[in-house]
Parts: sequence; C-alpha cells; structure tokens
Amino acid sequence: MKTSNIITMIAGVIFIGLGIINIVNGTHWWHYVTFIIGIIILILGAYGYKTGKRF
Repeated sequence: MKTSNIITMIAGVIFIGLGIINIVNGTHWWHYVTFIIGIIILILGAYGYKTGKRF
C-alpha cells in the first residue's frame, strides 16, 4: 500500500517538474494545467501515505 503511494508521489513530482520546464520555455495555459495536476497528484500521494489509504 505504501509503495503505491510513493509511486504516486514520484509521479506528482515528475508532473510538477514537467510543468515547471514547460512554464519556463513557454507560457501556454496547458503548461499550468500540468503543473497543477502534478501538485494534486503529489498531495493525494502524500495524504494516502500518511493515512495508509489509497485515495
């Protein structure tokens, strides 16, 4: 259970990283969407890791 949450958090970090790279290279609205999705995924993963639940 914890492993899947760690993978979720890693995915969130990757999305945030991609979002930052995209925002630096060009400011299109979907680049911010990628960044926001990354933050949401990271929060869900961290929440699941703390509570031991999957979402």
